[in-house]
Amino acid sequence: MYNAPPVVFPVGRFAWGRVWGVGAAALSAIGLLAWQWLTQAHGMWVACMWGGWLMCLLGAAWWAPRQLWVSGCLVWSGEAWFWQAEPGQSGPLQPVSLSVGLDTGHSMLLWVRRLDAKAVRINPWGSAWLQEDAMPTKWHGFRCAVYSRPKGDRAADRSVTDPV
Repeated sequence: MYNAPPVVFPVGRFAWGRVWGVGAAALSAIGLLAWQWLTQAHGMWVACMWGGWLMCLLGAAWWAPRQLWVSGCLVWSGEAWFWQAEPGQSGPLQPVSLSVGLDTGHSMLLWVRRLDAKAVRINPWGSAWLQEDAMPTKWHGFRCAVYSRPKGDRAADRSVTDPV
């Protein structure tokens, strides 16, 4: 898709993320204990299960701080994506690259990475969870912008798809 309209969409931190993460870890540990008690499993099988649980816990602890930075706005100019750290103010725009992790139609998980002036990635991927409820009137335009490609990509697309 090309020519998506410029759009500014607010992004906020998921305030209950840590509470839900700790709750999910506790419930999964209780479930693992219940499985161990009900099946009378022991030995290497139990050690593997607890090891897998610990790996998942450590992975979640590593990933959680990568949730997108403080609240701000994702800005699509029609040609590139930008991050504005302070919504509603005319501060500097930081170029970013986006990748869709999950799209449910009413919400999206986006992987976001900051870019320097030469479009070189300067930090690891962060994540942003966006929902239609944040701005229902701009949701369709935002989704179109997420799936559109910058105008500079058109020549590369034509050379691959159009035989000359």
